[in-house]
Amino acid sequence: MEAVRKVGIALGAIMFALVAGVLLSYWWANTVPRRPKQVSDRAVFLWAPYAGVPGPRRGWWLACWEQSETDYCRLSGIDGAITYEGQFVQYGHTGPLPADQLIIDPIKTRENKVWVGNALVPLVYLENGEVLIPASSYEDGKRLLDRVRPSAQ
Repeated sequence: MEAVRKVGIALGAIMFALVAGVLLSYWWANTVPRRPKQVSDRAVFLWAPYAGVPGPRRGWWLACWEQSETDYCRLSGIDGAITYEGQFVQYGHTGPLPADQLIIDPIKTRENKVWVGNALVPLVYLENGEVLIPASSYEDGKRLLDRVRPSAQ
């Protein structure tokens, strides 16, 4: 009887450890990583598409700023290495936005991307409803937005 009790306790401990391990893995995989030192404090984290199983965190850091009446954005890997940096243009070419309006909506910004050279760069959706497109791929970004937002501009 004592042996059966010990086996039951051992099996319970194993089951507890497995469940705790899975829960801990999901929690860790869905926690925003620590911001690298070279990434702006204003940057938001864009999660990569969900892979379905717990695994390494995947995604990018995105920050935008206004400089000399021009909007710029920088896309960095999870480790802070710059993937793309360049000028962005407001959808509809209505001019640059002031820095205080460059507040990125990280959920919507994951939706649409365009190729700029070898980099797949997101169209930047802002909390005020505006969208920024990489200037060097403006026509591609505009076509994409015209298709997904037919009533807009």
